[in-house]
Amino acid sequence: MKGEKSMINYLRKKYINNYENIKDKDVRLQYGVLASIIGVVSNFIVFCSKLIIGIISFSVAIISDAINNLSDMASSIVSLIGFKMAKKKPDEDHPFGHERIEYISGLIVSLIIIVVGVVLVFTSIYKIIKNETEIIDDKYFIINVIILGVSILIKMYQAHAYHKIAKIISSISLKANFRDSLNDVMVTSTILIAFIIEYVLNINNITIPFSLDGALGILVSIFIICTGISLLKEESNPLIGTKLNKEYIDEVISIIKKYPDIINYHDIMCHTYGENKCYMTIHLEVDKNNSLEYIHNIIDEIEYIVKKNYNIELTSHIDPIDLNDSELIEIKDKINNYLNTNYENITIHDVRIIRRGNKSLVLFDMITPFDFKKDLKEEINKLFDDKYEFMINIDHPYY
Repeated sequence: MKGEKSMINYLRKKYINNYENIKDKDVRLQYGVLASIIGVVSNFIVFCSKLIIGIISFSVAIISDAINNLSDMASSIVSLIGFKMAKKKPDEDHPFGHERIEYISGLIVSLIIIVVGVVLVFTSIYKIIKNETEIIDDKYFIINVIILGVSILIKMYQAHAYHKIAKIISSISLKANFRDSLNDVMVTSTILIAFIIEYVLNINNITIPFSLDGALGILVSIFIICTGISLLKEESNPLIGTKLNKEYIDEVISIIKKYPDIINYHDIMCHTYGENKCYMTIHLEVDKNNSLEYIHNIIDEIEYIVKKNYNIELTSHIDPIDLNDSELIEIKDKINNYLNTNYENITIHDVRIIRRGNKSLVLFDMITPFDFKKDLKEEINKLFDDKYEFMINIDHPYY
């Protein structure tokens, strides 16, 4: 981002304090406010200009497009409110904070996109049924073309601003606004093209048996609805619960690997409450011969460094491992070698032996892909000629 020359880069340097620290809540809020102000101002300008020329030239298409831009201004206001509310501190009813409100504001924007698309479909169908075409006055033609052209340029810059800021702060809400702005570019471009074509047909006294504007409007409207549905699905995922970015997890693991007393790790689970708030749990294998106090101090240090560097609330569970139990090591190695040879992406951990009589019980967790349905207990039994009884807990990867 350094050295980049753009209006967005200038604005963020001028109006956002400590603009490079995007993990800070206040900085993130300032980015959201900047994007929302750009959206409100640009949409208001476009709405007013289109509404005026639409009324003057009696163009239903342009007036509809102006109303569409008014809804975009409402979307920008919704995003602004979302960023403001997401910054609220945790309270008794919401101990994990309010950052997921940003996802909800993104859902609202998606619903607005779908509603606008449906309204435009019905408007276009009505125009085709009535075979409505605009009567274009020569004195307004140039003014309309200029204003529509400028509106397209404004919307293109608006989309660029949303995309840039959404990428900087990883905002789902602004990503929805970016897609909506691109939709508006398509809608207005379609109206402009149809407007020019109809003008050319009018001056040449050529008539067509259907509304060109209406036909193109249906195609664009369907695209808008599909985009809205796609965004609705995409923005619902964080609320339902999705996997965290593997690179993000790998950075945390790289810290853990620096400690030689941590033998292995597994059962990593993450719950996110916004882009900058994550609660993570992990199981860490340690030598059972180390003192509890010694291991506890190491765990505390790891959790402190992870929180300081990545703002992750890490909670660690200790699994004591007997490194001198040759029978346990042999069982673990034999199963691992078999799985590595015959299956992909299947691992085991937390292997234990409960010794009893002639047949000991071996317990372990097996991580398999979500779509893996095969029961491997019989195959593993055969590896040891039914010497052991196996109790296998099937688990799945969460990152």
